[in-house]
Amino acid sequence: MTDYQSPLEKLHLLFEKIGIGPIEIDQLRPFKKFFISRKNDFADYFYSFFFDMSDTRMILEGEKERGLMKRVWAGWFESFFNSEANDTFLKYLWKVGVRHVEVNLDQRFSNLGFAMIRQFCHSVIATDIPLEQRGQVLSTIDKMVDLCVLVETAAYIENTISCDIEVMSEVADRVRNPAMVIGWNIKKLQGKVVEGTKEYNTYQMLISENQRLENMVKDIKIYTEIFEGEPEFQKINLREIIGSALENLKTRNKYNHVQVTTDCRENSCFLKGDPKWLEYLFYYLIENGIEAVDPQNPVVRISLELEDTPPFNVRIDIFNSGAPPKEEVEKLLSPFFSTKAAGTGFGLPIARLVSRKHHGTLTIHPADGREGTSVIVILPGSGQP
Repeated sequence: MTDYQSPLEKLHLLFEKIGIGPIEIDQLRPFKKFFISRKNDFADYFYSFFFDMSDTRMILEGEKERGLMKRVWAGWFESFFNSEANDTFLKYLWKVGVRHVEVNLDQRFSNLGFAMIRQFCHSVIATDIPLEQRGQVLSTIDKMVDLCVLVETAAYIENTISCDIEVMSEVADRVRNPAMVIGWNIKKLQGKVVEGTKEYNTYQMLISENQRLENMVKDIKIYTEIFEGEPEFQKINLREIIGSALENLKTRNKYNHVQVTTDCRENSCFLKGDPKWLEYLFYYLIENGIEAVDPQNPVVRISLELEDTPPFNVRIDIFNSGAPPKEEVEKLLSPFFSTKAAGTGFGLPIARLVSRKHHGTLTIHPADGREGTSVIVILPGSGQP
């Protein structure tokens, strides 16, 4: 499952921002021998530190080969100082981060380890490096340790999330076909009983639950598609995107009982985005609003306006007349959480993911000055009023 392929373009950005270049490497080169000669001292220091912690002592006591971890750490320390801080080193750090995911190492211990590496190097600098060169050596080593922390943390996070996404996608694939077969057979059985009977109603309940399962599978696939992909930006008209989402909802009989209105001011309708993904955003947000309305006042209002201060973002307010309990508001953006009997718990998370992929935000608030709830989406506009 694990892929050690490293995203070098993103890692180069970290490299550049931290400020490690040929000058820094040249300044460190004459002193590398002082550190490499202490690699075994470092391994002993590192081993003792983590052996004194109960959570990590269990790992060290479980070594298949006595002294293996000391040799690994000594080798890592030597590689650190033999490195030229190039692509080979970046790939090596990425691979280490991925390996930490494989062995299920808590990232807190990894970050703690780098803090210990920094402290050990500082002690070597204080005792072995001439006073007049200590500042430049200290600066370069701190930058290299910072680079290690960032690259390995990025690898750990990206691969941990990728594992979760792969599991979700695999579950959806395995559930889809059985759910369809089960649904077809339930409908077949329902057709053999009289409408309105207890048996008929029981089958109808099972059909509804099976349909919810099929909808959840569909939503999970959409979520993973967006999560793993990148938006294809192009100039779009949000009025057209909203119209398409509403038409899609209408064909599914989603809002026959609800009054849905749209106020899209001309200067707020255009921006750059992925039309397919933004239609998902509006589809799920409008659907959520329709399902959440107050039955006594079934109203959803969609309004778009251009903010009047730089960078002139587009503000989207999707209001519905319902009001969820305050304790549930924070949970609404969590996958699988839903307040509706037929909900999948993925509509709002999909919408938030789309907004993030477009460098925007999505928040949920009680409506200003009125009874109801507003979902506020802020998306980058054209940069001009």
